Amino acid sequence: MSKYLIAALGLVFLMGSSVTMASGNKESKMPPMAAQDILNKMSCEGKKDGEKIRDRTDGEMITCPAKIKQPNFGK
Repeated sequence: MSKYLIAALGLVFLMGSSVTMASGNKESKMPPMAAQDILNKMSCEGKKDGEKIRDRTDGEMITCPAKIKQPNFGK
């Protein structure tokens, strides 16, 4: 009996988490941002305008404030 209970709870957890992942984030008012842009924005915090930093992902030089690229998330 306990095997069935554990299996049922595991199935509920698995189905609930997959539905949550598939739902996406359609309610957010923030534009989608790539991880590279988030890292560049974090690196520019505390820096003066016009100061240069090295991009953590591809190594190119970025001038602060970092420009957010428009991501193409497979659309």
